[in-house]
Amino acid sequence: MRYLVTGATGLVGRHVVDLLLARGDAVRALVLEASALEDLRRRGVAAISGDLSGSSDLGPAVAGVDVILHCAGVVQMGAERRDLWSVNVEGTERLVAAAVRAGSPRFVYLSSVGVYGRAPAPTTEDAPKSPVGAYPESKWAAEQALWRRHADDGMPVVVLRPCPIYGPGDRKVSHAIARLGRMPILPLPHAGRRLADLVFVSDVAEAVLSAASAPAAVGRAYNITDGERHTYRDILLAYEQVCGRRPAIVGVPGPAVVRAVQLLMWWRQLRRRSGDWAGQVARVRALDADAHYSIEAARRDLGYRPRVGLVEGLRRTFSPAPSGVGDATAG
Repeated sequence: MRYLVTGATGLVGRHVVDLLLARGDAVRALVLEASALEDLRRRGVAAISGDLSGSSDLGPAVAGVDVILHCAGVVQMGAERRDLWSVNVEGTERLVAAAVRAGSPRFVYLSSVGVYGRAPAPTTEDAPKSPVGAYPESKWAAEQALWRRHADDGMPVVVLRPCPIYGPGDRKVSHAIARLGRMPILPLPHAGRRLADLVFVSDVAEAVLSAASAPAAVGRAYNITDGERHTYRDILLAYEQVCGRRPAIVGVPGPAVVRAVQLLMWWRQLRRRSGDWAGQVARVRALDADAHYSIEAARRDLGYRPRVGLVEGLRRTFSPAPSGVGDATAG
């Protein structure tokens, strides 16, 4: 099989490339950073320089491939809406349009559980979509563009909606856990007893490859988590097992925390500081609600069986990296 991987130097894309090469598949990568081209080529990847949001001709990237694994995207907290939209939405639209012209290979898209907004737990894939904040809104807009292509052009689309992803090289979720774990005192709504799903990066990569070939997956979306039920408190207790420290958790009223953050965001807006304020408030509000997603559909159709639990995942993430292993950007 011949694969195109976008975001091949990012957190998920890097693991996807490793799995494909280990299987002996032909791998092509669309890469934004010119500095990454030679490293990928040395490993046997046909790396092509290109920009999803720019004027690059995406035809050569998609020509002749059997499957497109679209892992690229802007994920930075606080990123400008126009940057998120340019890559996550318009870039995806450009890529799928090129894919249709190339004969419509299977298209696997990495979305997010953020498309649901706040939804009753355990949330299933058919729950209403109410994304709040620039990032989840961009993911849902990209999904809608793909579903239109699936309906209008017969594009074989599969969407994965992972919960927050962590692992070695992660600069977002793992750093947040470590930052909270080092605090002496941490105020949390409900004393941190709300449910919070996580998933280790290698399990997401396995799900991506399963979505690339599972016969029943076309035209469907799948939640991807580690399959466990854990709370914010559980996550910090697991961090303590691995790293030897955790904060003293203090229960506080959820509305009071949200109101304090809203006032801070209002003050920053008055000072004309840019940012995704709605998204930041939504992330804090999420601390006062259960975030837990059903993966029964992924188990059934993809044969998805998460292998890395919370404690083991944190151990792999926070153990010292082997000599010569560097960090990687999020994908």
